[in-house]
Amino acid sequence: MKTDDWRILLLGGNSGAGKTYVAGELVRRLGVSSLMVDDVRIALQQLTTPAQQPDLHVFLNYRPEQWRRPAQLVEDWLRVARVLLAPLRDIMAHHLVVEGSGKLIIEGDGILPALGAPEPLAEIPGLEGVAIRQKVRTVFLVEGSEEKIMANLRKRDRGISSASKEDQAAFARASWQFGRWLAREARKNRMPVVPARPHESAVERVLEFLA
Repeated sequence: MKTDDWRILLLGGNSGAGKTYVAGELVRRLGVSSLMVDDVRIALQQLTTPAQQPDLHVFLNYRPEQWRRPAQLVEDWLRVARVLLAPLRDIMAHHLVVEGSGKLIIEGDGILPALGAPEPLAEIPGLEGVAIRQKVRTVFLVEGSEEKIMANLRKRDRGISSASKEDQAAFARASWQFGRWLAREARKNRMPVVPARPHESAVERVLEFLA
């Protein structure tokens, strides 16, 4: 039975699906806090070196031709996301044990279904007895069209407009492939997958899983 007694919402999905927009709307409507996984990654990159954490820094050393290999892009997105599992779990654990910390939305491409699995969280000291399945909700917002991904990426820009058409197409293909991977893994773990479209109702459809 679903309740409103959640503390953390993990909002994952592929690039160009509209996660940041949905998270922003949820923050506005629910009056909750939010955290972007990219902010955590950037902070950790500042505190480590490529020699210490090669997976975390993989994209900072990319050669131009590597951006044109969708399969490699997906694998390297997974490398970064996997190295972020431990620090993100620690952030989640801290939020769960701090009384009065309120509700928190954590959103980003770097959220894997494994992050929402209750078993690893339950092993963290201090979380004994916490109803993690109830307190932590995980939803994946997935865009299944390469063309729509491309349009969304160009609309938000973030540097993609300066890339070649070949690089843009490869990135959109990689995001599409990553979305398919996320959807498969999420369903294996019985986590909801919400189609990004229609865009106008995405927020309401995510909210259904929090009611």
